[in-house]
Amino acid sequence: MTLALGIDVGGTKIVAGLVETANGEVVRSERVPTRPERGGDAVLADCAGLAERLGASDAPVGVGICEVVDLDGRVTSAETVDWRGLDVASAFSPASVTVESDIRAAAVAEARFGAGAGLESFLHVGVGTGASACLVVGGRPHRGAHGNAIILGAPPVEQVAGGAILGDRAHDPAARGEAAAAVGRVLAVLVNALDPEAVVVGGGIGSSPGFVDGIAAALRPEVWCESTRGLPIVMSALGEPGGVIGAALAAVEASR
Repeated sequence: MTLALGIDVGGTKIVAGLVETANGEVVRSERVPTRPERGGDAVLADCAGLAERLGASDAPVGVGICEVVDLDGRVTSAETVDWRGLDVASAFSPASVTVESDIRAAAVAEARFGAGAGLESFLHVGVGTGASACLVVGGRPHRGAHGNAIILGAPPVEQVAGGAILGDRAHDPAARGEAAAAVGRVLAVLVNALDPEAVVVGGGIGSSPGFVDGIAAALRPEVWCESTRGLPIVMSALGEPGGVIGAALAAVEASR
């Protein structure tokens, strides 16, 4: 088996899993709350503890984090979890470690095993504590010149549509509807510019009832070309495990 450990660090929870990367099976997994207010060191220590408990000492480790990650695997933002300047790799020594943005990790998993399988291009969108997006072409995520090609909107739409800003209103269908419409309008700009084959939506809020339909209702009227307007807008096929699977895939890719 080609085993790797994937760790998905989100704003509310950390999920780690030992993954058979040949078929995407999560062999075993464990989770803990993120509690980012404790600081980046505490969150990193929890990640290392999960790796140890899952018995992954001989497996490469991939970490997908809800931040911007540059082309060299350095975390460059601190919107939720501040790992800037931390030696992430040393926390998992002697295992090899790859750090990736969580949305890119999830997008790769979706391309390999999920709703993006068989597509030449698609936009993968995650709406949870924050909101971000990744263009996938030929099964590979587009990283941009600096690794920053995950920001969704200008200003970022997560300022009105992410779970961190919605708070308790995230459970209100009307508030979720407004958030979905905001995401849909921003995505329409990307669809017009990039002409992907599909839009795939994931994340805790993105996967909630009616959210994908809300995105589609706001997006389609803003798509200029009729041949593009009917593109599939679908929910992630992998759901929550996608982040763990994608992080594990990133670890294997880096170790080649």
